[in-house]
Amino acid sequence: MGRIGVLSIFLACLNLAACSSEPSFRVADGSLLRFSDFHGEWVVLNYWAEWCAPCREEIPELNELRQQGSERGVEIRVLGVNYDGLQGADLDAVMQRMEIEFPVLVDDPRESFRIGRAEVLPMTVLIDPQGTVQVVLSGPQTAESLLTRVES
Repeated sequence: MGRIGVLSIFLACLNLAACSSEPSFRVADGSLLRFSDFHGEWVVLNYWAEWCAPCREEIPELNELRQQGSERGVEIRVLGVNYDGLQGADLDAVMQRMEIEFPVLVDDPRESFRIGRAEVLPMTVLIDPQGTVQVVLSGPQTAESLLTRVES
């Protein structure tokens, strides 16, 4: 196959990728993700803010959730969204101060999942392995309370 054939295939692949109906979301570390990347895993989507005392108490529970789920045979991915929409160095600094160990999305996926803006923080959205929102929880959660919901 000549250079033109290879180039044609490459451009066709780019067009297919660009036409994907699934949006990608920017992560604070500069990467992109799609929720289909987590097919087969539960996704815990948590809305938090630095000024929210219950959020600060909940973060260590969320940091431990993936490990505790694995120990119980449940694959869980934790993702955060900063309620105040911080980005860049401001977001990085807050994440460091709060000792957040899970990825934080810069782009808010709530419209993709048809969920409203959080009225109470923290707000946690449980998304099943097929990508369907199962429940939206208001207020602080523990790793145990989230695992119990996922396992039931």
